[in-house]
Amino acid sequence: MEFWHLVWVWSARLLFWTCGGLAIWRGGWAERSAAIVVFIAWVITPHLANSHYDPGLATLLLDASVTVFCYWIALKSRRIWPLFLTACMLATVLSHFAADFVPTFGYFAYITTMGLMGGYGVGLSFGVAVWECEHLRKTALRIQNSA
Repeated sequence: MEFWHLVWVWSARLLFWTCGGLAIWRGGWAERSAAIVVFIAWVITPHLANSHYDPGLATLLLDASVTVFCYWIALKSRRIWPLFLTACMLATVLSHFAADFVPTFGYFAYITTMGLMGGYGVGLSFGVAVWECEHLRKTALRIQNSA
């Protein structure tokens, strides 16, 4: 059971690294900025964890600041995908909060939320972001060529 649980968590991470890499490579300013900030947060997070991989207050504050940054991108870019990204990041912040301050919050619930929202949700957000950026780029090119 534990092996299969870790398989889907790692596949969510693979999805994020793939779609986030595409966002850095092919995205606009919003996609690149968000992907770089989330990449940096994903690299820093394991170093901030307490013993036994508890998230700790530092991880909570880091993810909260990433959530605020994603919301700022949503306001500035006026697109839908950053709102979904912000919602997924907010779910991870609430999971960190619950893991830190609610004694009965289990690790299975924590890892499941982190895998679904922090992995698949964030990865799919960047996948949609790259698709939308390419669509807007092709539409602008088509309009420019027809004029």
